[in-house]
Amino acid sequence: MSEPSRPDYSPRTIVNVGDQPWHLSRTYGMYHIPPCPAGARCATVRIEGRVDRADIGDKRFSEFYFCARDIAADLVSDLLDHGVFVAAGEEPTDAEIGAARQRLTEFYQRAVFDADQQWSRTHNFTVLSDIQRRAVKFLGLEREWAFKPETMVECPACGTSVRPGVAVCRACGAVLDSEKAREFGLLPAAEPASADEEAGKRRTVGRR
Repeated sequence: MSEPSRPDYSPRTIVNVGDQPWHLSRTYGMYHIPPCPAGARCATVRIEGRVDRADIGDKRFSEFYFCARDIAADLVSDLLDHGVFVAAGEEPTDAEIGAARQRLTEFYQRAVFDADQQWSRTHNFTVLSDIQRRAVKFLGLEREWAFKPETMVECPACGTSVRPGVAVCRACGAVLDSEKAREFGLLPAAEPASADEEAGKRRTVGRR
């Protein structure tokens, strides 16, 4: 007869080549997978086996062992496209990291393609996800939709939406910031006060 298989007590290493951290909650614990630091090869986290206890009544408990292999596989099951995987050994190999980066690149390329299609149909920033914007940054691309629009304010003269800090309203020509408008030549420079005006100001101040 063959001997019964022994529990696998060996730890596992989860690897992240992506720029996004992950916080995962399971019945057997809480886990944090850090992002890959800029310029680094990858980020890793060591996974150990866990023991859980179940109440079976009459003040009796039964213990269940979750091996690190199964825990790690469960944690990365939905994250493979995001550059997260379980290393075959204690440390990831260059081949494993290269394959993970390729999967992440292809995933981000699909995300950008989908965003381009959505943008061409709607021109609506709200329908685009942070993952799609992150994909543009990761791939080194430029997209109009990748930048979140600024909060707009209303022109007090006509009510048109304008960006904060605008010197002159593009719709009605109202001057919203006279100092900035003069700086960029949109208003004539302020003329120095005459001697009579200065004397009048001094008399007014003196009467207060």
